[in-house]
Amino acid sequence: MQLINLDHSPYATRVRILIRKKQLDIAPVAPNLALKTPEFLAAYPLGKIPLLALDDGQYLPESIAIMEYLEDAFPQRSLRPDMPLEAARSRVMASFTDTHLAPALLPYFKAMMLPEFTFDQSAQYDIVRVTLEKLDQWLKANVGLKGHALTMGDIVLAPTFWWVNVTVGANAKNQITDGLDNLNQWWDWVCSDADVKQGISEMASAFAAFQSQRS
Repeated sequence: MQLINLDHSPYATRVRILIRKKQLDIAPVAPNLALKTPEFLAAYPLGKIPLLALDDGQYLPESIAIMEYLEDAFPQRSLRPDMPLEAARSRVMASFTDTHLAPALLPYFKAMMLPEFTFDQSAQYDIVRVTLEKLDQWLKANVGLKGHALTMGDIVLAPTFWWVNVTVGANAKNQITDGLDNLNQWWDWVCSDADVKQGISEMASAFAAFQSQRS
């Protein structure tokens, strides 16, 4: 199998981190077709990266589906907690990432990719801040870092959270996570994992290269 991958993508990064945590022999490769072209869409109808290229020639899209498949297909070194409540909390972290945090960052992504795209940065900053405050309170009530083992939820959240400072932080006068102690402690904790740290480093390098190409 191969992972069709872009290093700057938080969705591809979460899959790369899981692959490394599970020590799977799945190589990340760049797409062989230009994104969003008719040829790309003909080969990959959902038009998204990452894709897991299976041994039989099929392609599995959607990062969460890929991660769940790899957990089921290779149960060793599982990143799903054994206890039902802990497993549910891991799913909450993943769901919150894709249904709350990522949409709050979307205008910043669009502005980075489309120079003509404009939006109310002050209002969007407030939206992101409220989203992070919710996450901070949820972490306080549900995730004690002492004895907490890395889960799929942590792996899903970490790459998207990294983009908070790159997008919002690059354009804001105030630190977006000031006073959010639980969230900041979680971030320090999750970045202490070597595989998470490597994934974040790859994203940072890819983003720096993207910026240099645009300048």
